[in-house]
Amino acid sequence: MRFLLVLLVVLLAGASPVAGQVADDKTVVPGVRIGRCTLMTPIPELLRMNGPSSSRPSVASLLVSDATWYSWDSLGIAAGTHDRRSTAYLAVYDGDYAPRGAGIRASRNAVLTAYGEPTYEGDFIVQGRTITVLAYDKIGLAYFLQNDVVQVFLIFHPGNIHSLIIAC
Repeated sequence: MRFLLVLLVVLLAGASPVAGQVADDKTVVPGVRIGRCTLMTPIPELLRMNGPSSSRPSVASLLVSDATWYSWDSLGIAAGTHDRRSTAYLAVYDGDYAPRGAGIRASRNAVLTAYGEPTYEGDFIVQGRTITVLAYDKIGLAYFLQNDVVQVFLIFHPGNIHSLIIAC
């Protein structure tokens, strides 16, 4: 009898709406996903999930200019693609997404405390402003800072830092 009661509780818990929900929309898994958006997701699927993309270009399009970008201002995220089919990059430019507490407007020290020394660090000029890149190739995460403050971070496929840096 006790076994049947436990089985019934397990079955009911598995059928509840909470158990079947997708993880929190603000969760960032470097090299994998931002919220419900994952790398390699077909662009049409992202458009179905998030609605039409914003008409104005994302700040991410200035940082990785060789990709085509689709952005959703209401979510503060953008998806970059090289083939207009699958997602190569996912970027956050607004909102309270914060992998390990180092999100938008975090300090350089917060990023270094959370992730340690980057695989790649370098500066480049965008519209007359110096942007510093802190990239972590093994996990697929890059931060773009201006004046030591995070402006954008993006995830990419781990091990593909060369294609990201060349794209910048």
